[in-house]
Amino acid sequence: MTLHDAASFSALVDQQLDAAQRGLDALLELPSGATAEEVSSTFDGIGKEIGEVSGLSELFSAVHPDEAVREAAEVASQRVSAFVTELNLHRGAYERFANLDLEGELSADVRRYVEHALRDYRRSGVDKDDATRERVRLLQEELIHIGQEFDRNIMTGGRSLRLDEGHGALAGLPADFLAAHPEDADGSVTLTTDPTDFLPVMLYAERDDVRRDLHREFNLRAFPENVDVLNRLLAKRHELANTLGYDHWAHWACEDKMVGTAEAAREFAQRVSDRARPVGESEFGDLLAELRTIDPAAERVEAWQSRYLAERVKRRKHSFDSQSVRPYFAYAKVRDGILATTETLFGVRIERSESGSPWHEAVECFDVFEGDRVVSRFYLDMFPREGKFKHAAMFQMRSGVSGGAIPEAALVCNFPGPTESDPALLLHDQVTTFFHEVGHLLHHLFSIHRFHGFAGIACEWDFVEVPSQLYEEWAWSAGVLQKFATHHETGEPIPVELVARLRAAEEYGKGMNVMGQMLYALFALTLYDRDPAGVDPGELLGDLQKELTFFEKVPGTAMQCAFGHLHGYSSNYYTYMWSLVISKDFASVFGDDLMSAEKAQRYRETVLGQGGSDDAGVMAAAFLGRETSFDAWESWLQA
Repeated sequence: MTLHDAASFSALVDQQLDAAQRGLDALLELPSGATAEEVSSTFDGIGKEIGEVSGLSELFSAVHPDEAVREAAEVASQRVSAFVTELNLHRGAYERFANLDLEGELSADVRRYVEHALRDYRRSGVDKDDATRERVRLLQEELIHIGQEFDRNIMTGGRSLRLDEGHGALAGLPADFLAAHPEDADGSVTLTTDPTDFLPVMLYAERDDVRRDLHREFNLRAFPENVDVLNRLLAKRHELANTLGYDHWAHWACEDKMVGTAEAAREFAQRVSDRARPVGESEFGDLLAELRTIDPAAERVEAWQSRYLAERVKRRKHSFDSQSVRPYFAYAKVRDGILATTETLFGVRIERSESGSPWHEAVECFDVFEGDRVVSRFYLDMFPREGKFKHAAMFQMRSGVSGGAIPEAALVCNFPGPTESDPALLLHDQVTTFFHEVGHLLHHLFSIHRFHGFAGIACEWDFVEVPSQLYEEWAWSAGVLQKFATHHETGEPIPVELVARLRAAEEYGKGMNVMGQMLYALFALTLYDRDPAGVDPGELLGDLQKELTFFEKVPGTAMQCAFGHLHGYSSNYYTYMWSLVISKDFASVFGDDLMSAEKAQRYRETVLGQGGSDDAGVMAAAFLGRETSFDAWESWLQA
């Protein structure tokens, strides 16, 4: 694809929307006796045409280096969403499904397709009167613009911290960090709130005031711009839910997920919190005791101190310093090692592609082969730059439809980039993130179906983090790491005993981490499971933070303004922990045999390759040979 100017991209959007409209016309022109197969296939063709630009629009608006293309992609997303909203409210299209006779013999996938179409049409408000449907359409249009504004402010809302003392203020930071942050002519150094600066400073900076000040800047991203935007987002979603006949947005948003209801999501979060609290309290006590070795008069641990103190506890309890493993994790070796691990597990071959069309010189393209046949393609956009999405995500570019074009996707991260003099040594946390995002990638690329609506990551949304969190398990295995984690100077593989200490140390703090996840989960639920008119997001966040994480909110901060999941995941941040419970159950099947190609192939066939063709609970049971259980997660938490 040669789409890297605004005019070419907009022309593609015009082309695909025209094709989608022709598909809708064809659906409406089907004879009254058309079969469920004919109706479903024709309707699915509309989604296939839209799918050629919907994912690209999201990707390019987040990462394209040309601002004009980013703006064109935002407009494209608005146009695509407007078409989808019209389709979802189209009585004629709905009636093609509603009038089908489902009593006859239907294939399982066609029956599921029709049932899901009818469910989704009901949830969209197609059965409402004309005035209500028009209000739904206008609200959906408003929400697209509000959501884009919220995301854009986060993407462009990075902040910085100038340190007049220069390197003198950065005691504890590794030499390569200092080299990447040379002092200015006046002797000062400027830090950003990008992950490549924020995480090392929080872990290693000895000066409390430096960590405090950068923590404050980090939690003021997109402030004050997103204060009003978030309030509008919450209000309009609540109004939309009411217009559709729901008590609140979370009622609507949870209905088609595995969890089923907002009440069940809250019960799940409470159950997790209850299990994690004793572990978290013990860990918090360790941090306070460690802080008192520095400041004997300390009465509490502040949020900006937690990572730094945890590092000190790890060194003391586990004889482990997270910097000690960085020499084994040069970016290029990690990339090649993760791809080689994937090849071995799933019997594919991954090679650099000459057929792709990267949007930036730092973006790499790869083809995935089954035998001699290219079956999918992906891009790696892994290093930070101005105007780019600041976190880590997998973007679906095209879903794989049987007999059609191959599926494509992009991994987007913000790791330090290698140079001739710097191999870009990663933290193990970043290695884990890389495995995580590849887990998403495999879910998308391996799911190929005859219906576009079931291809790619089309399962219930609270299952989508299972493959990603499961693949993190490979980042902890000495047997896996020793195949690629070699010292960048000596070439020696990472020692087994160092990996053992790494795992023991890195898992320290999981009780507090789980409680932190429940803070985000309950914060999102509480914003969306009631009328937001009486809720102050910042005040709510402070109350929940004190209750659930043992830390006080830092005065003057506004983390909610940069909490992008409040748009993308809305009420459903519980998804991460829900998926982690299932992924720990899946990991128990592999046990110590992570490189079992037989188990990986069964996992691919029963889960990754199924897309949305069955309920997630059914797919999970097919892989496990039983229903899912909390047991493996609870064992992990208590270990």
